[in-house]
Amino acid sequence: MKQSKLYFSFLGLLVSLFTFTSCGDDETPVTTGSSVTVTNTFQSTAFTSDAELAIEDLFQVPAGSLAASATVSSGVEFPAYLLNLYDIDIDENSISFEVVAQPDDANYGDLFRIIEADTYDRYYFTFDNAQEIEGYTSSNSSVKLRVDSDKVVVVEIGEGYDFKTGQNFKITLN
Repeated sequence: MKQSKLYFSFLGLLVSLFTFTSCGDDETPVTTGSSVTVTNTFQSTAFTSDAELAIEDLFQVPAGSLAASATVSSGVEFPAYLLNLYDIDIDENSISFEVVAQPDDANYGDLFRIIEADTYDRYYFTFDNAQEIEGYTSSNSSVKLRVDSDKVVVVEIGEGYDFKTGQNFKITLN
């Protein structure tokens, strides 16, 4: 009798553990339906004297005018972002970029190249509510993710990135 009580207690404990463990597996790093705003900065020893400048400063347009906001959904959140430079897609588990500017693009055509040392193209994603982004893997070794807070992550494109039409990368979040 004692042995069967012990068996059922142990069985109950296992069921509880599996149930609570399974619940945690359903969490995703980003919540669908969250509002997110993207802004961009650029820093280079060659072009900005190593200062991190808002992209609006470089294009000489009003502050904040190139920021964009969207709601995380199943579609592309930021099509043709930054004067038709990137399509940026965010979902529950990743952030993807694709260069859509064409080789003859007036803003970017002359800038296509392998990104040199000490040059950083940063994309700040600010969410309206806390997200569960703890880490990442990148499909491109020249692209990193920095988690500044539970509401802000920064995609940093740096040295060695082959900046050209059609280039794409994906950051898988965890």
